[in-house]
Amino acid sequence: MILNKSYVLEKITRLTPLVTSFVFRAKDGTSVDFVPGMFAMLQYKDEKESIARAFSMANSPPADRFEFLIALIHGRLTSKLEAAKLGDVYLLSAPYGQFKFEINSGTKFLFLAGGTGIAPFLSMLRYAKSVGKKLDCSLMYSVKYSDEIIYADELKGMELEDGLRTTVTVTRPRENDIWKGETGHVNADMIKRDVPDFKERISYICGPPAFVRALKDALISLGVEEKSIKAEMWGE
Repeated sequence: MILNKSYVLEKITRLTPLVTSFVFRAKDGTSVDFVPGMFAMLQYKDEKESIARAFSMANSPPADRFEFLIALIHGRLTSKLEAAKLGDVYLLSAPYGQFKFEINSGTKFLFLAGGTGIAPFLSMLRYAKSVGKKLDCSLMYSVKYSDEIIYADELKGMELEDGLRTTVTVTRPRENDIWKGETGHVNADMIKRDVPDFKERISYICGPPAFVRALKDALISLGVEEKSIKAEMWGE
């Protein structure tokens, strides 16, 4: 566990029109271990104000760097990040949370992600790859627009190299959109169609509150036991 430790902003990468990747490196170079799925508190502090928000780690543990996938929505902290420069120092406290990846549970997995809720799943998948663990995993990933798919190429690579099965669905397809894939919200029918053995899997859900509630209700309506569902929501 680290508390209010100084981290230097090392890399800024615009991933989609809305989402940016921010990578922070420990100023003293120390490494932090955590279970994929957990989150950190990122804090901006100056002589006038202190603002802290929770973000899931997207990188694989252990690491002396944290990657966060952040939608720049002009909030108090995101406004600071919009103007951030490489070399800026923020404070981090981590790890927190019970949304923990049970990689050695000997079971199959269903990941249900909404928007930047893909972050903890990237951490899980990247970690599995780093330790050479072949997962039986299905990912259902919902975004509003086709240009908001985060790390699309990396996910495609995981499909080809690691056997990940992925359904990406766009909930607000635009007129003249080049997107030819799935559209609409993830629901019980889509789960039954694309992951017919869903009852045999541990289900992890991460995204906005409405997404998490809807998918948890959908799984329960399909006969999935609540103890087999792990959920993390943000933005409430």
